[in-house]
Amino acid sequence: MTDNVNPLFGAKALIIYNRKTFAPLGIYRAISTMELTREVTAELLEGGHFNAAYAAESGQPSNAIAGTVMEFPNFAYTALDNATKADILGEDLTGFVGTIANKSGTSIVDATTGIASVSIISGSENLVPFSKAIVVKGTAVANEVDVYLLGDTASGEIPVTDELTLLEAGVDIPDAAGTIDIAAYGLRFTSGSGTIALTDGDTAYFESRPANTKVTKITMADNSDIKFVGMIFVWPKTSEGLQTIADFPKVAIAGSGFSGTTRAFAEAEIAGTPLIDVDMNNELYVKTQITTVVC
Repeated sequence: MTDNVNPLFGAKALIIYNRKTFAPLGIYRAISTMELTREVTAELLEGGHFNAAYAAESGQPSNAIAGTVMEFPNFAYTALDNATKADILGEDLTGFVGTIANKSGTSIVDATTGIASVSIISGSENLVPFSKAIVVKGTAVANEVDVYLLGDTASGEIPVTDELTLLEAGVDIPDAAGTIDIAAYGLRFTSGSGTIALTDGDTAYFESRPANTKVTKITMADNSDIKFVGMIFVWPKTSEGLQTIADFPKVAIAGSGFSGTTRAFAEAEIAGTPLIDVDMNNELYVKTQITTVVC
């Protein structure tokens, strides 16, 4: 292999590590692109009415790391954004319906004159919708509510009526601790103990999930701070046996996002700024190549 060619083919991994302890934080493997760009602006000495400058010196270099990845690991949010992660197990048979609560107004959830509780119909745990259900007193009929969904149904399809995700219209809440079901979605409403009296325009909500093997919640509070991490680019071994890595010991990074693409795997952009690391001999990066096979 000609020494001054040193091809870089493909992208094998992007490793993020704790720059103080060197402990790995996580690894990206489904990578579309990873790159380092460097730019130096020329500072020109100009004056008078001439067609060119008298002299030029290099300005401050601008360095940037950019990566496009096609995976969304949890560490990207917990390590790079200070998000919290909570894993919930034990819903594989039961599913989940949270406590219903008033959101606008106070009439819908009431132990006497409103909805007392929401539960899952036994045997229908796989039908329960995923995310947040909204109960709205919006019909002209007394004590009827409409139930909408801010999320997805267990079957993967969202019913759409007049551009709204309507689960059921005209659900009549009975008096005296009665029950009424939205059977298609495994939900049962139990009313309060007295005579139902709902106020037009009031809303309530509850969270729900179908039977599942695992629930992971990533909760973002404040991701405004820059994080400092180490980052390693890893290229796959070439046919001629060349292996390459590039180690950036100090990278200022602001976290990771997510996206959605029609009929294609989603991608996320990772942007960072490599910095001089005074703890590592003032290194910006170290690119290392070895050849294990000579063709």
